[in-house]
Amino acid sequence: MTGIARSVMISGSQFLKMTMVGSAAFLAMNFAASAAVDFEVTIRPILQEYCLTCHSTEKQKGDLDMEAALTPAAIRQHPKIWQNVQEQMLSGEMPPKNKPQPGDAQRQQLLVWVQATLEMLANETAGDPGPIVLRRLSNAEYTYTVRDLTGLPMLDPAKEFPVDGAAGEGFSNVGQALVMSPALLTKYLDAAKEVASHAVLLPDGFRFSPSTSQRDWTEEKLAAIRALYAQFSDNGGGSAVDLQGIKFETKDGGVLPLQKYLTATLTERDALKAGIKSIAVVAQEHGLNAKYLGILWTALNDAKSSLVLDALR
Repeated sequence: MTGIARSVMISGSQFLKMTMVGSAAFLAMNFAASAAVDFEVTIRPILQEYCLTCHSTEKQKGDLDMEAALTPAAIRQHPKIWQNVQEQMLSGEMPPKNKPQPGDAQRQQLLVWVQATLEMLANETAGDPGPIVLRRLSNAEYTYTVRDLTGLPMLDPAKEFPVDGAAGEGFSNVGQALVMSPALLTKYLDAAKEVASHAVLLPDGFRFSPSTSQRDWTEEKLAAIRALYAQFSDNGGGSAVDLQGIKFETKDGGVLPLQKYLTATLTERDALKAGIKSIAVVAQEHGLNAKYLGILWTALNDAKSSLVLDALR
């Protein structure tokens, strides 16, 4: 090669980029028709000379058997092998420094062929995610799913499950790593029984409670009722109650603040009659129950005579 030729020669990296952009696209489109000829004439000799001395079926250094992947069918079945070849050659790790090295032209031919092959395989399987492994939920997924369905963030149904294994990718939610065993199935049944013990049967369905005893379920419902009435009642009128053998205090019980309701009907009488305000607005402004205020307002303004209400009206 003359000095002028050396001065205008494109560097290896520049040549690789230009070649892979231009030639790879062309070869990918024509691979089906010409790859078999090109492979046997050009690519196979390169692989046999520089790769199969270490990565044959007999030696398989690095657990890589390239000799078994040199048929058209095997090429399509093992794209990861060619991805590995491409990565190793681009990084300069293969062939090793102490082994015979292919020339620049041979290296470029092999890289272009590998790139074209990978693109061809990608186009053939575009839109196909491949076989999907039917897998179970991971421990974390199972726990969060149960918590979402029951509304109980304190549940930990997978606490006795074995730790999920991580696949080669390092993730614990890969289907191949989420195996099922008889022992794990037994733990799933135990976890289901524990979750079911929190279910409270209702006339129209069921709900879930943080507790598992009927006494606690009763207390929860009574507390919810008290909280509802406490919004529109005052303390007072407490008493002791015996409900099906369960004795408890009603504490302050809750007394309807009639004075507040009557005061609202008087102070807002003109606005209500003129239609400036509605019962709902008045109830919200005075912190009262709109339904009861409406009943009271209707009763006090009813034109029908009443021995009880006439004097009050």
